[in-house]
Amino acid sequence: MRQAVAVAVRRLRAGGVPVVAVGGLRQCRRVADQAGLGARARRDNLSGALEAVGRAALAGRRVVLVDDVITTGASLAEAARALRAAGADVVAAATVAATPLRRRW
Repeated sequence: MRQAVAVAVRRLRAGGVPVVAVGGLRQCRRVADQAGLGARARRDNLSGALEAVGRAALAGRRVVLVDDVITTGASLAEAARALRAAGADVVAAATVAATPLRRRW
């Protein structure tokens, strides 16, 4: 994950965006392994699992979330929820890879 953050910071800075990497989240409860879970189960598994650290430093800040892989978006959604609860303005998310969306026709 740290590599993904480092790449995102370099790319944003190269584009002229003043950016600082901040470890603004921590896990506040245990969660089950996500492997094999569908989108709804992943969302339920992660609901309320993250909290912002340094709430005062996040309030009013524009935040770009960085994740290594997006599968269903449940991790990014939970991260955004926790950061918004701390007063951050989550403006975007950047990922290195995405899994293909499975369609059940």
